[in-house]
This record gives sequence, structure tokens and C-alpha cells, in this order.
Amino acid sequence: MVRRVLLVEDDTAIATVIRTALEDEGFTVKCCDTVAGRDQALAEREYGVMLTDVMLLDGDGIETLGAVRDAYPDMPVIILSAQNTLDTAVRATDRGAFEYFPKPFDLD
Repeated sequence: MVRRVLLVEDDTAIATVIRTALEDEGFTVKCCDTVAGRDQALAEREYGVMLTDVMLLDGDGIETLGAVRDAYPDMPVIILSAQNTLDTAVRATDRGAFEYFPKPFDLD
């Protein structure tokens, strides 16, 4: 498995915490905060997994998930969301999310 993670998160504090935790576990992490940044990062290299927030500066991480799953069907996508509703979890799963984590979450 490629030990490279794409982290799409517009909250810099959360992104820093997640990035640090992943790097401490030996992963290389690329961070971006928009759908456009995500698409550019995906076009430039291969990632073993993508973690993405739902509400991004330029779009909805779940609404655009289908296109990511179509282009990169073998890459697991984990949704991170402060919108802790059943509807959000169902939308994420229906569009192909590998996992859904409501914020806040414990990194341990």
C-alpha cells in the first residue's frame, strides 16, 4: 500500500493535528483545503487513502465524492464531518465512502 495520504481539510488546526498524527505513524501527508486543490493533488500523484472534510471552501466533499471514486476506484476515501447527522453519514456511504468519522474524534 502506498503510504501517502491526501488530507482535504479547510480547518488548519484540525489539519495540523491529523497531519502530525499520520506523519508520526510514518505516512507522507499532502494537505489541501479545497475541491480544486484535491483534484490537482490527485492528478499529480497516487495516494493510498484520502481523508476529506464535507464542507470545503469551494464545494461539498460528499457531493464530489462520486467523481473521485470513479477516477480512483481503489483508493479508500474517509469522510470527516462536523455535521454529525444520520443523513450526512448515509450520503457519504451511498457515494462510496470507505468510512465516516464525525468530528470531533479521538486520534487514539
